[in-house]
This record gives sequence, C-alpha cells and structure tokens, in this order.
Amino acid sequence: MGKVIKNALLGLLVVLFILFAGVMMNKSTKLLEHWAYPTDYSEIVEQKSEEYGVPLSVIYAVIKTESGFDPEAESWVGARGLMQITKDAFEWIDYYRGATGADWDDMYVPEYNIDYGVWLLSYHYGLFGEWETAYAAYNAGPNAVKKWLSDEEYSADGKTLHTIPYEETSNYRKKVSAYREGYKSVYGYD
Repeated sequence: MGKVIKNALLGLLVVLFILFAGVMMNKSTKLLEHWAYPTDYSEIVEQKSEEYGVPLSVIYAVIKTESGFDPEAESWVGARGLMQITKDAFEWIDYYRGATGADWDDMYVPEYNIDYGVWLLSYHYGLFGEWETAYAAYNAGPNAVKKWLSDEEYSADGKTLHTIPYEETSNYRKKVSAYREGYKSVYGYD
C-alpha cells in the first residue's frame, strides 16, 4: 500500500510540475512578446492616434522601425527623434498645418516628435488610402510614391505598389508591416 501511495503522490507531483511549467512558460512568452513589442510613450501615442485617426499598431510599428524607441536617435541624413523627422519634413509640416510653436531641436522631445510623425502618417494615408503605400511615402516622400503609382512597372491599379524601386523603401515597408502585425497580435490593436 505504501508503494502505491508513493507512486500516486509522485504522479501528482509530476502533473503539478507540468502544469506549473506550462503556466510559467505562458507568462514568459507574454513577457518576451511585450519586450519585443514595446509600447513606450503610450499616453502620447494614444492621444495622437485618436487626434489624427492613425491606428496604434501603425504608430508603434513606425517608431520601432525608425528609432527603436530612442528619442535621441539621429539618422545619417539628420532625421531626429522617435519617428525620425527630417528638417525638410519639419519645416513643410509647420508651413502646411501652421506653426505649432515647436522648433527643430524639439524633434528630440517625444511629445513634439510623435505629434509631427503621426500627423505626417495621417497626411500620407489621406493621400493614398492604403497604409502600406503611406509607409512608402513616409520613407521616400509622397512625390516618389506618386511617380511609382503612375507607372505600371510598380503599380497595377494606381493605388498599391507591387514593386518599389528603392531597396531601402521596399525593406522599410516590409519591416513596418511586419511590426504592425506583431503589435496587432500581441496587443490586439487595430
């Protein structure tokens, strides 16, 4: 009888260990997913998402692609901050929508940088009506994208790009799209 009870207890312990390990693995997976898809600056991002009608998944994917969430990031062309705003884009946005009171050095400040970046994403989406096309415009500029859309070599319907002639922009679009899918999967964002 003692041996049967010992085996039963051992079996119960094995089952409990397996259940515990499963729970811990699930928690670890969630922690890794959240680490891989950060949501820093969520208060600002949520506010600008609502203000400009840009999905959270798009904003976070662009920030992750552009700067890896580093507000001090600066590219080789001088683009600044979380969403990598260039000086030309900064000046154009200020001219187009009216001065916001920000200056060029404010592009290192998350509140200003996210405002400018999300506004620009919204503008590009308004021009093209497709997020993947808007990503290309965010990277290469809207004039390049308009040119590509009018060329059957790059667009069959004049709305979407099946091919992008700039390798950097092609890779950028793929990366943002992949990160967006990750944010949608991990957080359930739109």
